[in-house]
Amino acid sequence: MRIRIIIGIFFLLTSFSLFSQEIEANVIVNMEQLEFEARNNVANFDRDLMNYINNQSFTGEKWEGPKIPVEINIYLSGGRNGRYSARMFLISKRFLDGPEENSGQSVALRMIEDNWSFEYGLGAFLSFNMLRFDRISSMIDYYMFLVIGMDKDTYGELDGSKEYDKAKSIFQLGASNEIPGFKTFSQPGEFTKYNLVTELTDMRYEDFRKLIFAYYVDGLDRMAFNKEKATEALAGIIADMAAFKQNKLTGPSVLLQLFFDSKAQELASIFKGYQDKKVFNDLIYLDPSNTMLYNEARDSK
Repeated sequence: MRIRIIIGIFFLLTSFSLFSQEIEANVIVNMEQLEFEARNNVANFDRDLMNYINNQSFTGEKWEGPKIPVEINIYLSGGRNGRYSARMFLISKRFLDGPEENSGQSVALRMIEDNWSFEYGLGAFLSFNMLRFDRISSMIDYYMFLVIGMDKDTYGELDGSKEYDKAKSIFQLGASNEIPGFKTFSQPGEFTKYNLVTELTDMRYEDFRKLIFAYYVDGLDRMAFNKEKATEALAGIIADMAAFKQNKLTGPSVLLQLFFDSKAQELASIFKGYQDKKVFNDLIYLDPSNTMLYNEARDSK
């Protein structure tokens, strides 16, 4: 009997070490638009979401390295009969290589969800289920798989493919249940969940995903060791991204939009006053919505 207990404990500890959590999320819920009674019903919403995300192994694999930092800000409205609408702002970051005193973080994804509605009450239980769509947990799962997929893509070429496939499966489940925001038809270039997961799982965008990998490994991860060489490498990667857009794309891309929405401030800071002005032409071509930002960086000394 004692041997069986020891063996059981061993397998329990082994399985826990093999299936570890990938994300460390901080969730802030803004309830200013809610009436007092509705606020009471969601008093634990932030804690429930954090417990769900931070205790869930989304990949079911052993996670190596630090957990992915994720900041989530949710603005609630409605609240009648326990029914809420929400806007969610999500930022994930990626740890950079370098000496401990000089290493830092880079914003990997910056996303907004503004078509989210659900029912919620005190004592609600959130569970992970890839076969059933839940208006709260499945929406969170969709974004967490995007976060994990992007993080993995920055450490190995196309390593996030499995996670993007899972995000697509969640999207298809939402679409089959006719959940708002999960429609399967979108105009080209319209920033929708459908267009995003379609591009992330499309072989035609694999070359751009490989350039994202190079952006981190050949650029940002080398910045603390040799800033000049790393900046030169990043200028070359931006040129390759511009060539990808010119030669491989026939219309607007939400993946490119997502990348540069997340990276515009970082890129402007890195190339501020950079001598080779071609990089600014490439950036403006890739990300025309931030033209003013890049012009200011170009003209700085």
